[in-house]
Amino acid sequence: MNKELKNLLFEISKSPVIDDGELGSSSELIINYIHKGLQVSRVGIWLLNEDKQLLKSYLLKEEHNIISNISFERSVFPVFFSALDKERNLVIHRDEADYINSEFLDSYLIPNDIITILASPIRHHGEMVGVLICERKGSLKPWVHDDEVFVSALADCFGRAMGAKETLTFQQKLAQVNIDLEGQVAQRTQALNEALGHLKATQSTLVESEKMAALGNLVAGVSHEVNTPLGIAVTSVSHCIDELNLINKRFKDNELAEEDFVSFLDTLSDGLHLIDRNLSRAAELVHNFKRTAADQLTLEKERFNLSQYLGQISSPLRPLTRKHNIQLDIQISEDIFVESYPGAIAQIFTNLVSNCFRHAYPEDFSGNKQIVLGAERCADEIKMFYKDNGKGLTPEVKEKIFEPFFTTARNAGGTGLGMSIVFNLVTQTLGGRLALNSDVGKGLEIDIFIKATE
Repeated sequence: MNKELKNLLFEISKSPVIDDGELGSSSELIINYIHKGLQVSRVGIWLLNEDKQLLKSYLLKEEHNIISNISFERSVFPVFFSALDKERNLVIHRDEADYINSEFLDSYLIPNDIITILASPIRHHGEMVGVLICERKGSLKPWVHDDEVFVSALADCFGRAMGAKETLTFQQKLAQVNIDLEGQVAQRTQALNEALGHLKATQSTLVESEKMAALGNLVAGVSHEVNTPLGIAVTSVSHCIDELNLINKRFKDNELAEEDFVSFLDTLSDGLHLIDRNLSRAAELVHNFKRTAADQLTLEKERFNLSQYLGQISSPLRPLTRKHNIQLDIQISEDIFVESYPGAIAQIFTNLVSNCFRHAYPEDFSGNKQIVLGAERCADEIKMFYKDNGKGLTPEVKEKIFEPFFTTARNAGGTGLGMSIVFNLVTQTLGGRLALNSDVGKGLEIDIFIKATE
């Protein structure tokens, strides 16, 4: 290659414009260097569409004028596209009789006074995504080997610029994802801190009476209940940060593929939803204690699909049941619509499942652990049910299970409030009734009946 072209290639290869991610500036620079090096009339960067049936000008300049909206379709120029598919440099002369020339002659070469064309493939991630086309007008000056090498090198520069653009886009998205993640965590952490502040204020009020003073000493039990969803949220945050660090490393090492980034976004979305659900659950547990200890929380009555809602309830419970190696199943045969209090129903099933963790399965329990939640129609009532295959209840425990502060696991942090809350929510908030069926070694079944609605 002659010295002038070598110098031009050296200059453009060092230019920060190629790697700054601004494709428009890179395109202008490359085309200007071709004008300078080869003194051609027209230079264009052309890009293929996704299915490679259309080649459209991305930037086409004749001298200092930009020519817009020119494209070639494979169906109209099949021979030309077939030649491009070989991904080699392509030369077209107007005066040579060949099939490519015949396609272009009347529609493009003659109307634009083009004598000869040199096209070099543009590659990105090893795939041809377009061509860099140089067009000479006026008298014929054949393309020499140095010309082809020069244009090929600049086509590769544009491929490099496309990579820089992709990297910049990934970097911007990663930065935004990081900002969103930090915002979500900060927002939920603030909500949890506020809820815990309400809990401490409630504890101070409770000591005014003997019974409420006893509740104040059991705040540790509520804190233990809060730790479960909070621990899951913290673990999920750590996982999201690990994934973010991994994707950043791949990005810095130039190993970040689009599918890796899409997979990362999916993982991050799942993680944020898990954080949101569990921090909300932790705040709900604190409010449950506040409601039991002091004011009755005002619940809103609404019409909703109970079948779908039980499925929603099970979602934040599954990480907890998996932690305890318990299989959680939902049994619903049809869509059941009710007019009731969804928040109360969520709290009922959450308390029942949480109670199972502490009481249902002793350390020496053998066999598969299973919890079943469900609902079905029974005449003019709706029956919701909870079942487990744990150790069951003794007659003494069955008699006192719904009494406030009764627990068989005081030393393990039990508060004795969980089943009492369930009883009050069913009988007072939902206006329903409970039926308990359990024997030692035969598990526990609790049926909850509420009035059916049309």
